[in-house]
Amino acid sequence: AGQGFILLDDVACVGTELSLLDCPHSNWGQHDCSHAEDLGVRCSPESNTPHVFSPSGPPVRLVDGESTKEGRVEVLLNGQWGSVCDDDWTDRDAAVVCRQLGFSGTAKARAMAYFGEGHGPIHLDNVECSGMEHTLGQCATPDTRIHSCWHSEDAGVIC
Repeated sequence: AGQGFILLDDVACVGTELSLLDCPHSNWGQHDCSHAEDLGVRCSPESNTPHVFSPSGPPVRLVDGESTKEGRVEVLLNGQWGSVCDDDWTDRDAAVVCRQLGFSGTAKARAMAYFGEGHGPIHLDNVECSGMEHTLGQCATPDTRIHSCWHSEDAGVIC
C-alpha cells in the first residue's frame, strides 16, 4: 500500500495509448479508493528494443476557487504541490490547464494571485503554451529552477 495522495481512478486504457495520461480517467485527485486498492505493474520487454518513455507532465489541480472549475493552478513536482507564476500567463495557457482537467469551453487566465497566494514552492514560470497542448507538461517552459516570482503573482484559471 502506498501513502499520500491518490491521483488517478477509473483509468480505462485500451492498450494503444503512448502514455497512461492519454487514457480516459477521473479528474486528478478525485477517487473513491483507499491505498488497499493501489496497483502496480511489472514490465517485461518483448524485444531488446528500448522503449522511449515520454511523460505528459506533472499532475495539475485548481485550488481555492468557488467551484472545481476555477482556482489557483498548482502542479505536483517532486512529491510537492506548488504554484505557477503568472509571467506570460495567458488564456492559451489556461485552456491547456482546463483541457488537462477534463473541462471544455472557454478558459480565462487570472493573474496576481486572483485566487489567493499559495504557500508551497513556485514550480513554473514563463509558461509558453500554444493552446493546442493536452497537458501543461507539453508546453515549453524555460528552466523551472530559476524564477523571479512571489506568491502575489500566482496564476489561476476559470474553466
